[in-house]
Amino acid sequence: MFVAMYSIFVFIAIGYIAKKLHLLGNRQSGILMGFLLNFAIPAQIFNGVYHADIDHNFLLICIISLCSNLLVAILFFILGKLLAFNKGDIIALCMLATLGNTLFLGFPLVEGILGKDYANQVIIYDQFVTGIPFAFLAPIVLAMGGQGHFSIFGVFKKLLKNPLFLSLIFGFLLRFLPFHIPDEFFAPLKSIAQTAIPLALFAVGVQIDWKGILNWKLTALLLSGKMILAPLFLASFVYFTYNEFQDIWRMALIEVAMPPQISAIAVLLRAGFNSKLALNAVVLGILLSFLTIPAWLQLSYFLG
Repeated sequence: MFVAMYSIFVFIAIGYIAKKLHLLGNRQSGILMGFLLNFAIPAQIFNGVYHADIDHNFLLICIISLCSNLLVAILFFILGKLLAFNKGDIIALCMLATLGNTLFLGFPLVEGILGKDYANQVIIYDQFVTGIPFAFLAPIVLAMGGQGHFSIFGVFKKLLKNPLFLSLIFGFLLRFLPFHIPDEFFAPLKSIAQTAIPLALFAVGVQIDWKGILNWKLTALLLSGKMILAPLFLASFVYFTYNEFQDIWRMALIEVAMPPQISAIAVLLRAGFNSKLALNAVVLGILLSFLTIPAWLQLSYFLG
């Protein structure tokens, strides 16, 4: 676990240093992000979906994980109404509580702590628990901010143009073929996919901005719900339902305990809501995860 956390810290730090030293211009950053989102991560998803072990229990894990996040979002909505928070703060709290950094940060953590088999499952987990909900939430939030309107057709149209979602679908379709595809076919994809983790963490480091660390009260509230209360809901469900903690549930616990999703910043900024809260929570959440994730893992081992 220490090696995984250390490696993640180093890759994030390299990205942050590159930004501060102006080693990357807008053009280079755009090329890196384009390769990451359109090639490296889709290759990882495609390879992971085809080789991952998926069953009904895995789908239950995805549902319980999503429900754990949604419970916190509902609590934030109720609390915001009771305490008369403004509309922008309530929407930001609810959106950020629902969506976690399950891919850029969660994937390398799971791979380093639990191994490659569980990392392949994270790829699918991310799409079900974060990717698809984000595809629905983003246009809703933008519509509430007066930036366009929400439509189911529009959501599905964007999904069908999303390389991440398409790689998920094609990976599933290949699983239904009546024959097994030789591993040699996946060799180029695996080579591309191996760049996903360092590039993703590098991108996280590039996007860190300390100037936005303000409004600590709402940030503390959000991170307490997202990184403490949500995983507590999941851990309680696992303990009282199964009375033991298998590694597949540890994978879910790590993912649910992730800080808020980075992509939510852009959506909230465009909608005119509290994007500073998103920035604060993402930056501080990444740092806090180096403390909270080991703590949750120790608790899971203690519970069984």
